[in-house]
Amino acid sequence: MLLSILDKGLFDPGGLKDWLQNKGLSVVDYLIKLVLAVIIYFIISKILKMVIAKIQTRLDKRGVDHIASHFILSLLKYAALVFVIVTIIIQLHIVEAASIAALIASAGVGISLAMQGALSNFAGGILLLVIKPFKKGDYIVITDKNVEGVVELIEIYYTTIKTVYGETVKIPNSQLTNNSVLNKSADSMRALVVYTGVSYDTDIEKAKEVLEKLTKDELGDLESSISVFVDELSESSVKLGVFIMVPIDRYLSLKRSINERIIKDFRENGIVIPYNKLDVHLIEGNK
Repeated sequence: MLLSILDKGLFDPGGLKDWLQNKGLSVVDYLIKLVLAVIIYFIISKILKMVIAKIQTRLDKRGVDHIASHFILSLLKYAALVFVIVTIIIQLHIVEAASIAALIASAGVGISLAMQGALSNFAGGILLLVIKPFKKGDYIVITDKNVEGVVELIEIYYTTIKTVYGETVKIPNSQLTNNSVLNKSADSMRALVVYTGVSYDTDIEKAKEVLEKLTKDELGDLESSISVFVDELSESSVKLGVFIMVPIDRYLSLKRSINERIIKDFRENGIVIPYNKLDVHLIEGNK
């Protein structure tokens, strides 16, 4: 702008006055509108934040699911902010309404193609809230992704899961609606199956008795029927299994303790757990 003034020789007081009358006032007017738009947006966003907080509080008092209310209010908040921005721009004549409509129409196809993944995640979030295959606090397993844990939050695009290892995993909503999800919290109990192998020379009945006893010891006061069975006759071992129903919050600890007890008790009772090994025989050739 300054270069145009110098090029046209408008650096003298008379030329500067003419430029201010023709273009300078429009630039100042545009800057004033821009500052006014920022102030209005800031005020409305603060008011909207307080309104959303009050609505959230009332919904919580009425017992509405926190994840569903958070999702819907976040959606309404962003939609309202976009509407406010467009309205401010049009009302202050920063950009003409026709230009905005033309821009939206021309960019619609490109945006829809570029945001296919985001839109599918958004649609997945809506489905999760409508169908409700799980809720906050449920223990779920996404079998195809090898991820399991407690649901902490369902957002517009992602669902946050806290795994048993203390990791926070964000799963796209589209993967939750397009894959199998096991909700282990539908019942407070979960099936625990522990497998071990014994050699073919082992007394199977004795091995089953040892497995049943150690499992009963690890369960302690927890009441659960114990089923010990022969699962498979493999090439080098007899595969035994223990089946019990345990509380979800004790699943991992019991699985680890039972596996440890199997090694100790089998050794004490002379039960061999076979493992793969290779015997090499050297044959001397004739000299």
